[in-house]
Amino acid sequence: MNTEFKPKIVVFCCNWCSYAASDAAGVARRKMKPYFNVIRVMCTGRIDPLFILQAFILGADGVMIAGCHPGECHYQKGNLDAHRRVNFLRAVLGQAGLGDRLEMHFIAAGEPNKFQVEVNRFVEKIQSLGPSPLKGKNKKPLEEPTKRQTLLGALTFIFNTTGAKPESWSPASEEEMIEGFGSPVYDPDKCLGCGACMRLCPEEVIRFDEVDGTQVISHFYSNCITCRKCEENCPYEAVKVEKGFELQSFLQRKAIKDLDMKLRQCSVCGRYFAPECLLDDIKKKEELEFLPSEIFEICPDCKRTQLAGHFKKIFNLEPLGIT
Repeated sequence: MNTEFKPKIVVFCCNWCSYAASDAAGVARRKMKPYFNVIRVMCTGRIDPLFILQAFILGADGVMIAGCHPGECHYQKGNLDAHRRVNFLRAVLGQAGLGDRLEMHFIAAGEPNKFQVEVNRFVEKIQSLGPSPLKGKNKKPLEEPTKRQTLLGALTFIFNTTGAKPESWSPASEEEMIEGFGSPVYDPDKCLGCGACMRLCPEEVIRFDEVDGTQVISHFYSNCITCRKCEENCPYEAVKVEKGFELQSFLQRKAIKDLDMKLRQCSVCGRYFAPECLLDDIKKKEELEFLPSEIFEICPDCKRTQLAGHFKKIFNLEPLGIT
């Protein structure tokens, strides 16, 4: 009986180079182990990190990407984008014991021999590693409302299934960094808690919460797509979006605290209604010097109630039944 482990391996090939090399290797009847499936894409730059993660989740024992040599990509830099994504995922998956199951190689159309050598070597490597710890744990792809949430769900599934505990990790260089990750960073000396960043954020990254008379500003790290709308629209230039990725923060499903500031208590009803620093800043504006200082001690609801009372007295509305 043949007891050789027969792995399932996915090989993503670009249309112009590595797929042509695989085809030439087949035409030339070069001997290759039959445990891999080739998926042709127009460019390796088309390979989203989710493609790779979903392949592992669905039972692949290994994933290999083969693209054009640097400087020879038909789409200028798609192969370099793919290389960064692979380096990024290898580092992240390495913490779950899967990093060695993912590789990328540059193979030209005229290198069928290299395609044969690299595929056979990778198959033998995966055979030595044995079946993936994710094999058979999930029968369908993970699908969430957004790609970002799907990525979070996929990494959470992988770490939970392998039992690995993710450590703090950030890309060491541009070679491991992929686009679209970062977070808002606040300058505590400039932020007045106006809330413009929260209202304009399309991904609901930023939160403002009232806790015991304090306004707490926090953010969901995994939601930020670095669109910079918070940065561009902050009237006080108090928030900047910094690009980067930190694994533990990304996997957190709770808001990360950034700032807290004292709220002013309404002198009429006692409700906390706005940051004191924001009200004090508004009070200093020259165009508002005519306003009595007491107005900044009253919440909007009480101001409306007082204003309605003044109108009643001025226009004598009570005989008309308006209370």
